[in-house]
Amino acid sequence: MYRVREYFYSLMTDRRAGPAAAVLKGVLWVLSLMYGAVVKIMAGGYEKNFFVPYKADCTVISIGNITVGGTGKTQAAIGLTRILEAKGKRPAVLLRGYGADEYMMLQEELSDIPILVGPDRIASARRAFYGFGVDTIILDDGFQHWKIARDLDIVLLDATNPFGNYRYIPRGILREPVSALTRADLVIVTKVDAEAVRMDEIYRVLETLKKADSVVEAVYKPLELYEITRGSAVGLGAIDTKKVCIVSSIGNPSYFRQNIARLGAQIEVEFVFLDHYTYKRRDFQRIGYECKFFGVDYIVVTKKDAVKIKRLAVAAPLSIPIVALDVEFVIVKNRGLFDDRLSGLYPR
Repeated sequence: MYRVREYFYSLMTDRRAGPAAAVLKGVLWVLSLMYGAVVKIMAGGYEKNFFVPYKADCTVISIGNITVGGTGKTQAAIGLTRILEAKGKRPAVLLRGYGADEYMMLQEELSDIPILVGPDRIASARRAFYGFGVDTIILDDGFQHWKIARDLDIVLLDATNPFGNYRYIPRGILREPVSALTRADLVIVTKVDAEAVRMDEIYRVLETLKKADSVVEAVYKPLELYEITRGSAVGLGAIDTKKVCIVSSIGNPSYFRQNIARLGAQIEVEFVFLDHYTYKRRDFQRIGYECKFFGVDYIVVTKKDAVKIKRLAVAAPLSIPIVALDVEFVIVKNRGLFDDRLSGLYPR
């Protein structure tokens, strides 16, 4: 199944060519037209008030994408939650529940915050307010969840791949047309410090949609390296000049690779798995073999992957330290705009 998913993702992102790929891309294009029609009908139904969204009894903030993965949404949700806490608010995070790794990471990072998981997010919203007494609900991956009304709609765009090939799922990575950004109250462009960013393209599109004045720019700043078994910090300098192997199963592994390189590491080998991949012990048997061949000093993983990998208890048999890079969501442009939009949700 993993190989099938990998193959189809390569078609969606135009990394596969040849006669067979061309035929399959044609099939996926037809399916994407059907998908796009359904999305437009659903969005139009709520826009024209044919469907009435549920109005929660507290403030609702949605943080989501118009593409499939790659924007760093989980870390941004953590950053938003901490900002709200610092403002004296009592937030809860609502997840649909399809990404176990996201839930585990949120639970680990936000241990004092209610993290509610379930496909019925209206029920979760009621539970958050009446059961936990929160004053703010964060809809994680909520931009396409029209059933709940929101007070602030935040959409993330990956600066290196904001719109893919401009095609819908499954021919491309778009969940909605680019014009859906007109619904967003804030557009946060993430990873603006990455290589090969497409900022001119992003601002050109947003200016066309009259959303250029609602843009905030952000990065994911390396914060610390942690040994995943003991959870102890080793310092960002631990991998400076060291030979490392990087392992990831995230939407955009190139940014992770760049951050590791910026810390001075010598990247000898890299293993890239599809987003939300469930690791198996045999994966690390192969990884361990390659690491020993190249004389690797550290295996470096993302914080999101670490919560899955440490459950496999593979660190001791490998005899190579596995460390996770923790990053911090940092707004580097228009922080005042971001703060003003948040403050506007809570009249004095």
